[in-house]
Amino acid sequence: MRLSRKRFIAGNAVFAIAILAILVFSGNSLGAPVLETGSVQSAAPVVQPLLGLSSATVGHAPTTVGLASQFLIDGAKGIVASPLAPGQTAGPSVASLLAQPPSPNARPGLDRALMAGNALTIPPNVMCQPVGPGCDTISVSSGGAVSDPNGINANNNDAVNGQTIEPPDQGMCAGNGYAMEIENLGEVQILSANFHHGSAILPLDSLMGLTQLGWSSGGDIQCLYDYDNGGHWFITEIVSRSPESAGGTFAGCFAAILDGCLEGLAVSQTNNPNGAWNIYFVDPNRVNNDPGSGYLLNDFAKDGTTSDAFLMFYDEFLLNGSTIPTCPAYGCFGFNGAQELALNKKALELGYPVVYANGGSDPYFTYAYENMGTDAKLQPPDGSCSSGSTAGQTCWYQVIPAQSPDPTQFDNAHGGTGFMLGSLDFFGAGDNRISVFYWTGLSSLNSYNCGSCSGAKGVHFGGQLFKDVLTYRDEGAACLASLGGFCGLGAQKAGPIPLGANCVAFGLAAVGTTCIENGIASNGDGFTQASYAQGQVWGAVSTLVNQEFGSAKCKTAASCQIHIGAAYYVIGTSGFNSGGRLSLSDQGYVTAAHEDIEFPSIAAGDTAAQGAIMTFTLSGNGGPRHADHGGFFPSTAFGYLTVGSHGLTGMVLYVTDLGKGAQDGFTEYQGQPGGTRPRWGDYSAAIFVPGKGGRFYFADEFIANPNCSPSHFLVDPSCGGTRAPYANWGNSLNWVA
Repeated sequence: MRLSRKRFIAGNAVFAIAILAILVFSGNSLGAPVLETGSVQSAAPVVQPLLGLSSATVGHAPTTVGLASQFLIDGAKGIVASPLAPGQTAGPSVASLLAQPPSPNARPGLDRALMAGNALTIPPNVMCQPVGPGCDTISVSSGGAVSDPNGINANNNDAVNGQTIEPPDQGMCAGNGYAMEIENLGEVQILSANFHHGSAILPLDSLMGLTQLGWSSGGDIQCLYDYDNGGHWFITEIVSRSPESAGGTFAGCFAAILDGCLEGLAVSQTNNPNGAWNIYFVDPNRVNNDPGSGYLLNDFAKDGTTSDAFLMFYDEFLLNGSTIPTCPAYGCFGFNGAQELALNKKALELGYPVVYANGGSDPYFTYAYENMGTDAKLQPPDGSCSSGSTAGQTCWYQVIPAQSPDPTQFDNAHGGTGFMLGSLDFFGAGDNRISVFYWTGLSSLNSYNCGSCSGAKGVHFGGQLFKDVLTYRDEGAACLASLGGFCGLGAQKAGPIPLGANCVAFGLAAVGTTCIENGIASNGDGFTQASYAQGQVWGAVSTLVNQEFGSAKCKTAASCQIHIGAAYYVIGTSGFNSGGRLSLSDQGYVTAAHEDIEFPSIAAGDTAAQGAIMTFTLSGNGGPRHADHGGFFPSTAFGYLTVGSHGLTGMVLYVTDLGKGAQDGFTEYQGQPGGTRPRWGDYSAAIFVPGKGGRFYFADEFIANPNCSPSHFLVDPSCGGTRAPYANWGNSLNWVA
């Protein structure tokens, strides 16, 4: 349920949160508005450090370091997801762990230098006839994947939350013989490694103890499994200080209530997700004093881990229009830029208290914080986010921490390093640059009172700019990508749309209006997931692509088709660890011939032989040639990658769960004949799980059941129990060895 930074800025000549609203339905009634949130191979990329003091150091001190009690709140301890397994015990006592505190292990930090330059781009071209790199064949075989089409769906969403949500914001993690699926607005199911459904779908309101606190779940959910300290599960989500019984998050956090938004953080006490959890809450209004402080939203949080740190990113929005300054000024578009946190991972995993019972702060619950919006040493090359003529607009966004599959893949150089990926399309015109950011010296977080966190050997934050990489452009506007320009919706195969056919009767449009099926949202060209393995940082962004058929070179619609694809990048870190310079190991395009793909995510295995996968939703209408028997309903698909494959290996993508019907949710039609904002899940999920052979786990949104007829729908809006009245999305869970 992510706010779009680009749309937020574009619509904010006056405070325009309402323009960006999605609507949530409860039962059959309309609810209140809710915030959301050239050639295939380019010239050799130019690499420049982002920062640049002297050559003596790489990186610079982050905005603040210290004790996390500044903004981290102790929640309930020992919240139980479900009964403990036979013989399972709760986690070790805090007192016993404090008796043997972590010891400092600081190492030299690193340095920085200047970046500059910008290149506006047009959608790149890939050759499909004759076929060339980046134009991939669609195979309806599974590619060896094992699939479970029975992930959380709109029916479950309705039953658990009492309302239907779009987008579902689906996520997945796996490890220690378990898999976990999490879903917007706040629900989780715990599965076996082979997807045996051993427990009911549990509301995160219960798991995080929100009901007892009078709070509610707010979406943007993420989970991961970390093998350190005996193994632990992490779940994060937006939390609202308002009860479900009084409108929940939509009457609290998203309604700009003072200090209404938190980031909930649940950490399992053991490696069994069915056991007890320790709960913490990050208060973004206590992290800094940015514009809008008191009414800040921690949007689109993403997590990762290193040997020493739990990394968290979120984009910071101002929810109260009266706090937005006049432009140009920092925050004048209602956006304060990316925020990066590094919390002491051991303190979280071992259940340390933020504050003792007697009121003293725990000296080992430490953190480092980087405000990417205000750091004068880390401003984008196109202008400052916090000052000057571009203030509030050229702000880092969606700077995503990389997840590693297991401790063998952590980068322990430079005192402990963690990586993040960010794109640079600040003006909505496309770009050919990406940035890799990094924390170094993270082992200093283990020092008493963060005593080693400052200084030359302490925690540092820096980054490196890559110019002239493969171009990308997807501005995500709510019109079909085939129209070009700023449009960013993927097409879908034509089929029955019972809600659309009855949109007037269901309160989605005015009398006399005909609702027309829209497309599948791509949300623009920011990173949504990053992976760190094999000494490489892996990530992908959405992009429009011109698919060329024949020698006409895009002179006719049939010879040049605009579709949504992905551009991906693989960044090597060996040179960084030895001399402070990252390098581009590989890059490529991934597109489905004649069709569209949405929300790419990459997971990399432990070894080069295991390679990596990219997963995404596949949809399309066959293009002007009416290929693939009229295209695809939204389906789950993936392909294989390696370092140096320059695209999917074999130039083929595999469909693991074929969509059975058209997306027919309320955001396709709300406000027709104008003003719609179609939504799709804001991200897919993929992770590698080590072991004998190893497995890639991945999950995507798709349409699991055929739509019933419009006349049947009027009598039974559940279409025989296969959908919710206002939405029909489902989720596909997959693993491949």
